[in-house]
This record gives sequence, C-alpha cells and structure tokens, in this order.
Amino acid sequence: MRWADVSAPWRAALELAWAAYAADTTPVGAVLVDGSGAVVAHGINARYRDDADVPLAGSHLAHAEVLALAALSSQRSYPEHVLYTSLEPCLLCVGAAVMSSVGRVAFAGTDPYGGATGLPADLNVHLRRGGTTFSGPLDDELGTFAAALHVEFYLRRKPGGHVVAAYEEHAPAVAEAGHALHRISLYETAAAGTPLAEPFDAALASLD
Repeated sequence: MRWADVSAPWRAALELAWAAYAADTTPVGAVLVDGSGAVVAHGINARYRDDADVPLAGSHLAHAEVLALAALSSQRSYPEHVLYTSLEPCLLCVGAAVMSSVGRVAFAGTDPYGGATGLPADLNVHLRRGGTTFSGPLDDELGTFAAALHVEFYLRRKPGGHVVAAYEEHAPAVAEAGHALHRISLYETAAAGTPLAEPFDAALASLD
C-alpha cells in the first residue's frame, strides 16, 4: 500500500492522528462523514496538550472521536453518518458514538489495552434499540501503521507501562511494528512538521 492508495476518509483521519503525534499527544484522529461521504466534522486528540485551541484540551476527555461527535446536534439521529477513527475507540468514545446515534464507527488500528468495541450490545435498553455498529480493525498495513503509532507514542512516554505490555501480549506483530517506527525515529520526523504523505511509504516499508 502507498499513500496514494489510501481512501479520503482514512487519509483525513490519519493526517489528524499524525498532527496529534507531532504534538506529542495520543496519536488519534477522527472524521465524521454524512451519507454523501462529505466530511462534516473532525477531531484530534488533545489529552496532553494544555495549549491546544480545542474543547477539553489537556483533559482525559479530549479524545478525537468525542470532539468530532460533539459537532452533532441533539435534535436528530444520524444513521447515515460514519465516524472514521485511526484507533479502536475506548469506552468513552464507544459511549459517545452510541449516544450521538451515528450509524457506524470504522476504526483502523487495534487497541488491546483500551479498545471497547466489544461492549455487549444488550447491556441496556439504549444499546438494544440503538443502531450504531462498529467495524475494524483494518487487516492491512494501514491498520498496522495506525496502531503502531500508538505503540511508538507509549514506547517514548511509558515504555514499561500497561499499554505497551497489552500490545506485546495480545498484538505482538503490532508491538513489533511500533518498535520499528521507534527505530527509524519517526516521531522526530513528525515533530519537524513533515506532512504524513512524505514519510508514509517509507514508514510502511519499515514494518516489513
């Protein structure tokens, strides 16, 4: 796979994840598209960015999916909308998608530590009557890269922590991909302001 082959919604989500990564916060980006495929909202993770000019920045609630979904009015449901996110949504973001009544959430990379898309659909009446479905992770290089960015971030932030340990136990191939991105110093490339389109193909090649 090459950058030119990545579809528009995934490209937009990954570019937002890359911008978060460059800012040294959790590398997750999300875009919301309507029934025609047009992007109607976007969100970028800002958990560790007190200086970011986005709602909730610097708090544990500043997740990309939540920030994208917050653009939706509570006056209607959105069964035709799809939320594309670079990483498997956590419990907070799964809940936000269900409460926002979007039709589908598609995620690229797996998250064996915080991913919550296996939440029982019959947990309560709201979930039983809701129509939100979840699809992912992508079983290709794109999915591996998106999750590997998450691993690489934590290899720098908390190398001996629970997130890296979860990947090493439950998704060892992705964990190794994260180590590969770490070895090529991908974060330094992002922090220098390089657009993702430039290092993407070489970064994927490093995962082989």
